[in-house]
Amino acid sequence: MRKLSLKHQVCIFISWVLVFKCSAGERDYFYETTNLTWEEARNHCQVCFKDLVTLTPENIQTIAREHNITSDCWVGLRKNSNSTSNSTMPWSRWANGDHLLFQNWYPGWPVFKSPERYFCIQQETTTPTTTSTTDTMVTPHTETDTTEFGGSTSEYSTLPTDYSTSPTQYSTSPNQNSTSTNDSWVINSQPPVESKCVPVLDVPRADTNYIEDSCVAMLSFGAWVEKNCLEVLPFICYEDVPHRQLFTNNIYQHCTQAKGDKDRFFGHVNLTNRTSQSTVLTWQPGPGIISHYRIEVSVDKQVTNKQTDNLTYEFDSLTPGTRHSVKVFPVKCGRDLNPQEIVFYTTPNKVVNLTAINVTENSICLSWIKPAGNVDFYLIKVQGDKWHRSKVEHQEVNMLTPGTRYTFTVLSGVEDNSTWSEEFSISKYTKPGKVSNLRVFNNSKDSLVLNWMAPEGRVTGYRVKAMSQSNSSLFDEEVNKTEVVVGRLPAGTEITLTVAALAGGSSLEGDKETVVNYTSPGPISDLVLVTTYDSLNATWTLSDGNASSYTVELQLDGQTQDTKSEIKEPTVRFNNLKNSANYTVVVYAFVADIKGPPVTSSKFTKPSPPTNVTVVDIKKNNLTLKWTAPVNTSAATYSVTINSSFWEYSSSYTLDNKTSHTFYGLKSGTKYSFEVKTVADGDFSSPETASAYTVAEKREISLSMLCSSAEALLCDNSTTRNDVFDQLKAHFNKLLKNDIFWELTKQESENINT
Repeated sequence: MRKLSLKHQVCIFISWVLVFKCSAGERDYFYETTNLTWEEARNHCQVCFKDLVTLTPENIQTIAREHNITSDCWVGLRKNSNSTSNSTMPWSRWANGDHLLFQNWYPGWPVFKSPERYFCIQQETTTPTTTSTTDTMVTPHTETDTTEFGGSTSEYSTLPTDYSTSPTQYSTSPNQNSTSTNDSWVINSQPPVESKCVPVLDVPRADTNYIEDSCVAMLSFGAWVEKNCLEVLPFICYEDVPHRQLFTNNIYQHCTQAKGDKDRFFGHVNLTNRTSQSTVLTWQPGPGIISHYRIEVSVDKQVTNKQTDNLTYEFDSLTPGTRHSVKVFPVKCGRDLNPQEIVFYTTPNKVVNLTAINVTENSICLSWIKPAGNVDFYLIKVQGDKWHRSKVEHQEVNMLTPGTRYTFTVLSGVEDNSTWSEEFSISKYTKPGKVSNLRVFNNSKDSLVLNWMAPEGRVTGYRVKAMSQSNSSLFDEEVNKTEVVVGRLPAGTEITLTVAALAGGSSLEGDKETVVNYTSPGPISDLVLVTTYDSLNATWTLSDGNASSYTVELQLDGQTQDTKSEIKEPTVRFNNLKNSANYTVVVYAFVADIKGPPVTSSKFTKPSPPTNVTVVDIKKNNLTLKWTAPVNTSAATYSVTINSSFWEYSSSYTLDNKTSHTFYGLKSGTKYSFEVKTVADGDFSSPETASAYTVAEKREISLSMLCSSAEALLCDNSTTRNDVFDQLKAHFNKLLKNDIFWELTKQESENINT
């Protein structure tokens, strides 16, 4: 075989990668276990598939592994190819005409033909002195076959040792100068032109496994061997998988997209004459010799199969509104080709008993009964254009105009919207709209005014009602305007008022708009005010009629200072007020948010007391008292009182705009109490107090006591002495208290018992 340069080898390798990497993903392989000859196997593959398999580096192991091949099997390679190629080289093309760019021979294969052996007679002439004699020498010759693909040029070798003697001997004349060659062999690659060569027919040849026209079989693990083409073996067929997409320059992407795509035939199924229980399917013929068509129908996970020789099939007795998944398999050589598929729904049945319920001014709820068969959803049309989808047998249609006549249509539908049932329609009026902004004003003891805004839509009038808390009717009239005076009502009473719009006659009444209000209550009585320097407490008595709460306003100099609302009891207290200020209190009785007439009363607050009253300078005969002026008072008059209960001494002083005072002429060691009050507008504040002792001028007074007792040793008892001392101390506590400074101590001497 001609050797290839490195450049050619690289080119072939690149070509092999591109072709076979993609090819492996574009073919499907079929392992047929029936034993046939190579020709029979190929005929079967060509009829039922594409051809016998063409092996590549990528698919050879995949085929052996995935198809669980356990024995030798035919592949699409034959020594002498019958393809249209003009090449005479063996094993140069696959059965489908592809070039052989890959070999995977088992060691020792392929087997080549052994060379033939010849004996040739070669004459040599010598010139002796007297006579001329021609000698003949026998030469063995080997003819080598160099035409087999994959073989190498044969080597020349000597014959076996059992051929050391020529089968034919020729005698020669003696020749002293000649050299005899009878005992040696001359090996030539070609017989000499002058020689006469005779084949050696009785020489055994090592051609046991040689097959003149062999076919290639693949072993279970992927290696190749030669076999007689007439042997019967299993075989592997392939079929091309066409691409759904156009070829691109990106080979890897192209092959990746094709890998796993098992479609070998693409067709289309048409659907005609569809009804709720029947339809007709037609499809395209499959490729090649198709024996029949198998129709696989899947409904609710249940699969049934039908068979036909035609390209059409009529289905009947189907369930309405049901999804049918149909696959039409062309059957070729007992094998299903990829199916032509279609999914269709039978037409659903018309809904039953469509009615309108829960009619409002902006919505109507539709209800119906599910028809026989299956329904995936319902389509609800409003006035022929607006529509809604529903999975259940009811639907609320909203955003409608009050008092308007609407036509509603319901259809049964299937999931893919491919078919619809017949229509079912009804007509219905919406209720009149609900009035808005209903309000009450001009409340009096026996009447009130009711006002509202008209709703959208058609309205012919209004029905107005007034009810008491006990549900007794106080007012019930039809009016044609949006304001009315409701009279003849009890005072201070809760009134429930309703207004409903009317349309299409008084029998078609809209939803009621309701408001609760009250007639006004009467005024309060007996308003009493009690003040302190910083607070005001007001009390009153409820007048005739009902009151749910009170509102009290506190005013100063005509300005409202505080307001307390939702007071449930007839009393209120205001704190943190200014001292010596004239406050006005206004009280309103309320029934809900309706207030009665006001009642007013005024009163001054008392002066505020000073703070931080303390004694700051203490001496034997005088004390200095200091305090802080009250808050919210720029100038004040103070009343200061000093008192000593022991000396029964008391004195008062009035001080203007002073916050301290010194008291002279006091007795030493005496406790003095002080009161400071703020005086304003003839009224006194609550007092602030303090107390302190003048510095004591101590004097000692000794008292001697003699203990005598008729009982022996009684005066020596310490308990007895302590009891006497405690009695004496209690006497001075009762007499002097803590009004002056005093101390009592004891000093014991030796006791004399008598």
